[in-house]
Amino acid sequence: MLKIKFNKLIIILLTLVSTIGTLQAQNRIHSPYSRFGIGELQSYSNSQYSGMGGIGLAIATPNSVNFNNPASYTKFDSLSFIFEGGMLSNFTTLESNGLSQKSNYTSLSYLTFGFPINRWWKASFGLLPYSSVGYKITDHQSVPNYGSVDFRYEGNGGINQFFIGQAIKINSKLSFGVNVSYLFGTIDKSRIVAPLDSAYVFNVKVLNSNNYGNFKFNFGLQYFKNLKNDYIFGSGIVFSNAINGNVTDDQLSYSYSETSSGYEYVYDTSSLSKSEQNRIHLPMSAGIGFSLEKKNKWLIGADFNWQNWKDYSYKGVNDTLNNSFRISIGGMIKPNSNSSNYFKRITYRAGFRFEPSNLKLYGEQINEFGISFGLGLPLRKSKSTINLGVEFGKKGTQNNGLIEENFTKFTIGFSAYDFWFYKRKFD
Repeated sequence: MLKIKFNKLIIILLTLVSTIGTLQAQNRIHSPYSRFGIGELQSYSNSQYSGMGGIGLAIATPNSVNFNNPASYTKFDSLSFIFEGGMLSNFTTLESNGLSQKSNYTSLSYLTFGFPINRWWKASFGLLPYSSVGYKITDHQSVPNYGSVDFRYEGNGGINQFFIGQAIKINSKLSFGVNVSYLFGTIDKSRIVAPLDSAYVFNVKVLNSNNYGNFKFNFGLQYFKNLKNDYIFGSGIVFSNAINGNVTDDQLSYSYSETSSGYEYVYDTSSLSKSEQNRIHLPMSAGIGFSLEKKNKWLIGADFNWQNWKDYSYKGVNDTLNNSFRISIGGMIKPNSNSSNYFKRITYRAGFRFEPSNLKLYGEQINEFGISFGLGLPLRKSKSTINLGVEFGKKGTQNNGLIEENFTKFTIGFSAYDFWFYKRKFD
């Protein structure tokens, strides 16, 4: 008879449900580039993989949930339950035309769970960010008959994804998996006209609130071949379908006056439009990755991901986005997993990534790159680990009056590995 720790499972499920509201409330990105499309995409990497430049398409381990390729779930131990959670802190300096501004935030990054169904069938579920919006831009102009006027553009919110993953082992070398994700969330964007030279002309605000709720499928394959001298060659491919879904759009417009502390006094000229169902098209994506591993010693890998953002549309209108891709290269080394010296049991990670984004503004391609480092700190008498990571990077450019973002991201994650399913010796 199998003994299952149902009390722990119930606690975990309640934690996951309560976290949904927390993620919804977080403004995770402070970037002017999140104004476009559905915001700034969050390429998921837990603390283990983010320390290696975000690689993961051709990696599978028994003590980690690798959402990047659902085929990796088949590596879960047949008697174990895996829980992973992480926090992210982002410190950014925005620079343009000799001016600079600093911003930072800390937020919950991910919650994932993995467990076996039988020897060849494994499963996972969790909650992750998909995209984030967080910007505040002011354009100061001189308008005839009105004088100085501020045009303000503000946005916040984002899209999260709750996923359920399944993976099966086709044979000793080949695995197949699928993640079924439900994308949900709200993105609020506002446009404000604020005359500065007259006390008798009110500000005008138009607020758009978009509510998302659509399903997405991500398919993956992994192939591993054992070579001589404990070397393992790995490869993986992933594919995500395009989404043709609905977005509920609410619009509120009103005039108001504003106090020095930012409080708004709304007047009787406000109007509220009815909720409308509009169509959105999110494009397909694909990726391929390779890895070479010396068993229990080291691993190196490279991933290439591509997404067809030229096909993105909202209300039937394209947003002049470009196709994007990301190249990630990284690896890890563990000097001696059985050593009595703790520092030799630590996993050391490093990597980098380069990503021409889907934005091209004023003739300038908006690129992003980052260099990352990480540590996997094993806990005593356990397969659980604490994973630390840091990434230094840059996004954008100061050419043509654009904004350059220099950022430092710190991640901390906890990977709990526990035996939940086992046969009783005595009843």
